[in-house]
Amino acid sequence: LAAIPNWRTVLSNFYETKAPIVIDGMNWLSVENYYQGSKFKKNNPEFYAKFALDSDSEIAKSPALAKAAGGKSGKFKGKLVRPKTVKIDPAFFTSKENERAMYRAQLEKYKSDPLAKQVLLATKNAKLQHFVRGQPPIVFYDTMKIRGLLRKSS
Repeated sequence: LAAIPNWRTVLSNFYETKAPIVIDGMNWLSVENYYQGSKFKKNNPEFYAKFALDSDSEIAKSPALAKAAGGKSGKFKGKLVRPKTVKIDPAFFTSKENERAMYRAQLEKYKSDPLAKQVLLATKNAKLQHFVRGQPPIVFYDTMKIRGLLRKSS
């Protein structure tokens, strides 16, 4: 891993893939863009589509803007980027659709982007965790599961 510049960035959901992630016949810049957009897929499909590169919207071009648009407030740097009338699908978290969306996006990322795949496989058997200051680490079980699938198919 030390030989790969910025390898931690490549593992991030904010990593902008070299080839778009293709899901639902649309192109996505990052895992974050697809995941945040998925929050609106059922009840606001037009807004969901704005997170895809095909829309050419500003949200589609920035994982940070996508996160803000899919966040609680819908604001980015104090500016409203999601109309107040557009709400997160009520069952997104309770139906585990959030987990399915994250897994699907990560799987496509690592299958389609050669560098991302190389970095993930180079982590070997390491426990993959996400650290947020002041909180316990989040273990990325799905990412480790995907690593195992890629290892078997390689």
